[in-house]
Amino acid sequence: MTPYLFCYAIIVAALLAGLIFNRLRLAAIVAFIPMFLLIMQRGLVGTDSAVYVQEFDVIRYRGLLASAFEPGFTLIVEILSWFMSDPFQILIFLGATTAIIMFAASMMLERSPLLFMTVILPYFMFDMSMNGLRYGLAFSVVALGTVGLMRGRLHLFIACAVIATSIQITAALLAFSLWALVEARIRTFAGVAIGIALAFYLFGDYIEGKVSDNEDIVGLGGLSGLAPLAISLIIIASLKSKGRDIVDKHLALLAIIVMQIIAFAISRYYYAGLRLQAVFLFLLYLYTVVMIDRSSIEASKAFFLRWSLVLAALLSSASRLKNFNDDVFGPSPFNPYYFADDLTGY
Repeated sequence: MTPYLFCYAIIVAALLAGLIFNRLRLAAIVAFIPMFLLIMQRGLVGTDSAVYVQEFDVIRYRGLLASAFEPGFTLIVEILSWFMSDPFQILIFLGATTAIIMFAASMMLERSPLLFMTVILPYFMFDMSMNGLRYGLAFSVVALGTVGLMRGRLHLFIACAVIATSIQITAALLAFSLWALVEARIRTFAGVAIGIALAFYLFGDYIEGKVSDNEDIVGLGGLSGLAPLAISLIIIASLKSKGRDIVDKHLALLAIIVMQIIAFAISRYYYAGLRLQAVFLFLLYLYTVVMIDRSSIEASKAFFLRWSLVLAALLSSASRLKNFNDDVFGPSPFNPYYFADDLTGY
C-alpha cells in the first residue's frame, strides 16, 4: 500500500498548499507526476488487467473480428500491436495515454483545476488508467471533447463522443447526457435520443451479451456505492457562493442526483449499478466545470465550495485506498503494488 499512500498524501498536501497559496495549477502538476510515474512503472495490478493482456494476445494473433471489445478500442490495440510485441507494453501505453489525455483535458476545462484535484485525481485516475482501461480512455476522450463544447465547437464534441463510444459504449450515455443537460433544448434532446438509439443499434448484440454475462453478478451490499453517492451530494451541496448559486440549472443537478440515487439502489442488487454510479459522478464533474466556466465566479475562491470539495477529496481518497486494500474475496489485485520489473508479480 505504500506507493498508493504516498501518492494520496501528495494529492492532499498539494491541494491544501494550492488553495492556501492560490497555485492550484502548479499543485495539480505536483500531484499528478507521482501518480503518472506509478502508472508507467506498475506491474500487472488491477482487477481487469490480466483479462486485457489475454485479449490483446487474441487481437494480435486472430485479428479484429476475434475481439469482444468495441471496434474502436479493438482497432487501437490492433494498430499498437504492429509496434509493440508484448501485450503488457500495450497495457502500459494505454494507461499512460489515458492519464495524459485526462490531465490535459482537465487543465483546459478549469482555470483553477479544483474539481480535477478533488474528484478526478483521487477517485478516477488510478482506476481509469490501471484497471478499467476502456472506460478510462473513453471518458478521457469525452472530457477532451467537452473542451470543444465549452468553446462552441460542437462538431469536435460530437466527433469525440463517437470515438469514445466506439471505445466503450457507456461513453454514449455520458456524452449525450452532458450535451442534453448543458444545452437543454428540444432539438438537443432529440439529437441525444437519436445518438443513443444509434449507439444501441450498432452495439445491440454486444450489450445483450454483456447483460447475459453479468446477470448473475450481484451487488456487494453494505456500504458499496456509498462513496460516489456521498461525493455527488457534497459537490451539489457545495455549489453555493455567498447565497448565490454557482450552477443555476437546478433541474439538471436534480436529474444527475436522481440518476445517482437510482444507480446506488441498483448496486444493492447488481454490480452494474456501481459502474453507472461512476458514469454519473463523471457526468457531474464535466457538467459542473462547464457551468463554472460559464459563470463569473472564481470557483477556487468560493469559500464553501473549495472546502466542501476538500472534504470530497478526502472521502474519494479513503474510498479508493479501501478498494486497493480490500481482500474480502482473496488477495487484492491492487495490493501489494509491484513494479513492472518485479517478476514475483507475474
